[in-house]
Amino acid sequence: MNPRLFCREQSYHKALLLTYSFDPIFFEQVVLPDLWAGRSSDILVLGDQAQIDASTQLSAGQLWHLGKHYLLAGANHTGAFHPKVFLRLGPKDGIVLLGSGNVTSSGWGGNQELGTAWMVGPEHADKGGWLHSFLDSVLSWCGGVLERDAVRRMKDVPWLSLTPVAPATESVVLHSRQGLSLAPALAQRWTGRRFDEVKILTGSTDESGAFLRWAYSTFGVQQATIALTPSSASFDPDKLADLPLKLRIIPAPADRAMHAKFYWFDGPDGPAAVMGSANCSAAAWLLAPDQGGNIETLVAYDQPVPDDFAGVLNVFAAPASDLVDVLLPRSLTANEADAPALVFRLKSLQWDSAGHRLQAEISPSPEASMKLELVVGGLRLSMQPLQGTAGAWVCDLPGALASATVFASVELLRGAERWMTLPRWVNDVAALEHASHAARLLEPFKGLERNATSTEQRQMLDELQEVAHALFNDTAAFRDPGFGSARSKESKDDTPAAPVNPADLIVHLEEHHEGLPNFGSAAPVASLSLTGILRLLFDGEAEESVGSVATKDEEIDEGQLPDDGEGAPKKLTERTTVTSNPVPIEDRFRDRLAAQISTFLTEMSSAVFAERCSATQMVQAVSFPLAVAMRGQRGGWVKPEVAEQWALEVFSILFRGKASGSGGLLHTVEQRYADSDQHSTFEEVVGDGTLWIVLVATLGHSNWQGVGTDIDKAVALREVFTAPQLLASAVPARVAALIGRIRIDDARSYLAEVAPTVTRLLEEIDSELRQVWEGELRQQGERGITHKVGDLLWRDRVGWAICLEDVSSKAGQSVKVRLRGKEKNVMNGYYVNVSDLTGRNTLLAGKILQLRQAVSAGIQKSDAPANIA
Repeated sequence: MNPRLFCREQSYHKALLLTYSFDPIFFEQVVLPDLWAGRSSDILVLGDQAQIDASTQLSAGQLWHLGKHYLLAGANHTGAFHPKVFLRLGPKDGIVLLGSGNVTSSGWGGNQELGTAWMVGPEHADKGGWLHSFLDSVLSWCGGVLERDAVRRMKDVPWLSLTPVAPATESVVLHSRQGLSLAPALAQRWTGRRFDEVKILTGSTDESGAFLRWAYSTFGVQQATIALTPSSASFDPDKLADLPLKLRIIPAPADRAMHAKFYWFDGPDGPAAVMGSANCSAAAWLLAPDQGGNIETLVAYDQPVPDDFAGVLNVFAAPASDLVDVLLPRSLTANEADAPALVFRLKSLQWDSAGHRLQAEISPSPEASMKLELVVGGLRLSMQPLQGTAGAWVCDLPGALASATVFASVELLRGAERWMTLPRWVNDVAALEHASHAARLLEPFKGLERNATSTEQRQMLDELQEVAHALFNDTAAFRDPGFGSARSKESKDDTPAAPVNPADLIVHLEEHHEGLPNFGSAAPVASLSLTGILRLLFDGEAEESVGSVATKDEEIDEGQLPDDGEGAPKKLTERTTVTSNPVPIEDRFRDRLAAQISTFLTEMSSAVFAERCSATQMVQAVSFPLAVAMRGQRGGWVKPEVAEQWALEVFSILFRGKASGSGGLLHTVEQRYADSDQHSTFEEVVGDGTLWIVLVATLGHSNWQGVGTDIDKAVALREVFTAPQLLASAVPARVAALIGRIRIDDARSYLAEVAPTVTRLLEEIDSELRQVWEGELRQQGERGITHKVGDLLWRDRVGWAICLEDVSSKAGQSVKVRLRGKEKNVMNGYYVNVSDLTGRNTLLAGKILQLRQAVSAGIQKSDAPANIA
C-alpha cells in the first residue's frame, strides 16, 4: 500500500511511526499533512537515536511543527533501532503498515521498498490482540515521559483495552525484544519444517553470512539467491569460503537502491515467507537487543500463495552471478578512534508555558556544583538542578516560544573546563497535549458550522457522541499536568498563597495589551496554553503565525498544507468550493443534538463523575456543551434560548449541584483533590483564569427569561466572578490576552464593567440588609403583608429568593419561591420581603435600581446581533 494513502485513511486519530532514519523536513512537508488529512493529531515518531540526532541538527531553523504538533524521540536502545511500523488507531479499529521503508523521501519512493497494510479491530480478521505485547515493547523503547504517555494513550483506546491478549503464536507480527531475537522466534514458529532454498531481498548484509548459516542449520537450506545493491553488501569472500550452501547474487538496478527485506523459503513442506525490516545479517536476526542486536519487525506468512507474491518473485527471474563477480572492492582504511572524552547530551527539553519554566534532561548527569546556562534565542539563562530528578535542570523562561520549532543548547562549566551540548528542539508540553486531542475531540465541532448532507449531519452527531463518551470514560486522556509542578514543590511554604482578588485583576486588564516576549522569532506570540475543547471558545487561530492541526485545521483537507504565514495556503490539491445552496438541517437531527447534550449534562451532574473525574477532565467537560452551543448557533443547529439554557445548567452543576448545600461539582472535585494532597494541581488546572473568563462572559451574555431573573443573574455573576478556585493561579497578563480572544461578544465589558459593578452593589445591599433584616421581618409579620409575584426575598446566610405566587404572611403557610435557580416551597416568615422594605428605605431602593440597571446593561449587549468569530 502506498504509505501516503495509508496516512490519509480517515478517522484514525492516533499515529505511531517506528523508523530507523528520519527526515524531519520531508515529514513536515509531506507525511504530516497526509496524517492531518487522515485526522491524526496524536502523533509519535520513534526512531534510532543517532539518526534522530543527526537529522534534526541538519534541519534546525527549518521546522515549524516538531515539538508542537508531533512528538519525536530517539529509542532507548544501545544497538540499531531498525523497525519500520506505522500504526494508526481510531475509536473503532486500527490500521497497520509494516515494511522496509524509513520515514524519508527515499523510503517513500526513492528506494525499492516492500510493505504490507491491514486492518485490526473487533470487526476484522486480525482482532489486534498482538498489539498489547507489541505496545508494551514500544513502551520499553521509550526513554521519556511524553513518549510513554503517548503510547499509553494508544493502549487505552477503548476497543483495544477490551480486546483479549493474543498468544504470540497467533500473531503474524514478529519483533525482536529484550532477550529474544528474530531467529529463535521464527524457528519456533516453523518447528519441524524443512526448506531447500531461500530467495532474499535485502538492503545490506554482514561479512560472514550468519543468517545463511542459521537457515542451513535450522531448516536445511541448501541454496540461497540474494537480490541486492552490490555497493551496500558487506559480504567478505574469504569469510564465506566455508559457507555450507550455494550462494548466488542478483545485482539490483543502479538507479534505485534495493532496500526491501524479503525472505521466501521453499521446499518439500511448501513455501513460507517473512517480510519487514530485517536485513541479511547477524545483528538483525541472531543477536538479541540486550546483546547488541537490532530491534526489528517482520510479518510472517506460514502458507503463502506464490501468485500473491508474483511481483516480488519476478525479481529472481533475472540472471544470478557468483559472489566474486558482483561484489565491489571494499576500502580497508580505518579511521583512528578519538580518545574518549566526557560529552554531555541533551536528552530532552520541555517547555511548561503555564509555569514559564523550561526543563532539560542531560546525560550524563552534571554535578550539582557545575554552572549551567541555557542558550536560546541569543539569550543565556542560568539553570538550577531539579531536586530528586537525576540529570534534570530547570530555568525560568518568562517569555513565550516562537511559532516555529525552537532549538536550544546548554553550556556547562566546571572551573576552567567548558562543554556545550549540541542544539536540541524544545517540546512545548501544552501544544503537544492539545495536539493529542485535536483530531478526536475538535474535528466533530467543525461540522456544526459547515454545510453538510444528511449523511454528514448524522455522522457529525455520531462523532460528537463519541466525544461525549470520551469525556466521561477516557480518564487516561485527561490526566492532570505533572510537569511544571516542580516549582511549587521547591518553593512550598507553610503559608498558603493569598487568593487572587478579581477586582485587583480587573485593574490590570487595560495595562496588558502587548503579547509576552518570545524566544526564537522576531514576531511577538502570546503563549496561552489552551488545550482541548476549551480552545474552541477562543480565537486560537490568532495564536500562531503558521497554521497547524490545532489552529488552522479547517484548512487541512485532503492534503492541503497550513498557511505559510502570509495568507497563501500551500496546496497539494484544489480545495472543494462550498456550495451556494446550503442543505437545511433536519429537525430530527437538531432534536437529537439537543437530546445528546441533555444526556451529557445529566451525566456531568452525577455523583459518579464528581467522584472520579480529573480536574482537567472537568474543565473539558464543562467546555463541551458551551462549545456546541457557540458553534451550533452559528450553523443553525442550536437556537439562542436553548444555548442559554445549557449555559445556565452548566453554571448550576458547577456551583449548586443536585444536593442542597453540596456546593456543586466545582467544590466536590476541589475537596477531593485537597483530601488527597493534590490541591495545588487543582489550582493549576482550574484556577488559571480561563474557565473564569468563559463562565463570566457566558453568564453576562445570557438573557435570562422570567420574573425576577435579573436578580438571579446578578447573584450568579457574583458567585462566578468571586469564586477563588477559578483564579487561584491566574496571571494578569495572560488573562488580559485571553479576554481579547474569547469568542463571546462584549466579554471584556462583562468582565471589566458589568460583573465588578454587580458584585459591588450586591455586597453593599447585603451589608445594608444585615443591619435591618431581623427587625423588618418581625414588623412584616405583625403588619400581615402579602408576598407578591416577583417580590425579592432575602435572609442572612441564605441569600436571595424570588417569590413566584401571591401569598399572605399568615403563620404556617408556605411560599413558592425560586431559590438558587430551583423552585421550592419555603416557610412563611423565614425571609424578609426586600421589595416591601424598599418602599420605606430609599437608600436600599436606589441600590437595587442600580443593580437592575447594571444587569440590564449586560442584557442589552447580549440582545445585540450575535457576532461569533
